[in-house]
Amino acid sequence: MPSIFAAPNTNKVCYMILPEGIREDLDEGLKELAGKYVVSIVVIPGANWNDDLTPWPAEGVFKKAKPFGGRATSFLDKLTNGIIPEIEGGLGVADAERTILGVSLSGLFAVWSGFNTDAFTNIISISGSLWYDGFTEWMKEHTPLFQAKKVCMLLGEKEKNAKDKRMATVEERTYAAAEMLKTKSQAAVTFELVDGTHFSPILPRLERAFEVVYD
Repeated sequence: MPSIFAAPNTNKVCYMILPEGIREDLDEGLKELAGKYVVSIVVIPGANWNDDLTPWPAEGVFKKAKPFGGRATSFLDKLTNGIIPEIEGGLGVADAERTILGVSLSGLFAVWSGFNTDAFTNIISISGSLWYDGFTEWMKEHTPLFQAKKVCMLLGEKEKNAKDKRMATVEERTYAAAEMLKTKSQAAVTFELVDGTHFSPILPRLERAFEVVYD
């Protein structure tokens, strides 16, 4: 079941897809963000991390790692046609201003989703895996479907030091993705390098992303 941190009297809903290892420690921080920015936060569980959040199959990044499954299309359909209507019906929200927020592979999914659905008003990608094989090249050939107001991309300044050669391209590719979105959409696009490594520390990045999108 999704974890919901509801804010009263708002049509703003932020859908988060977070790595399993960080979710349990964030409850208090998410409650504070929901109250401060008057937005209902929905943390969506159950994604098969390497398969549901990747747009096409690719080799794994670590030795003996399973390949990525590339089932993002199926997961996006489940999200937009199943999970979101159910959540917003339960919250009593009509005409929602939706934000999708992802971290790491789900940050990749968040950006990719903007080219495949108009369901989201804002996109937040924190330490997004935009190094993913062929992704920025794919972006060049496609047009976003969303009419986003804001796109926020945050990346740790040390992430480019990853030992894996593919992952080490993340900074240049995230910058390139942000520049493409500036020209391909009408959104206000923010790309910032922040302190830390791959999505750590996470709470200051969530706070900064909300400041960018909701202030």
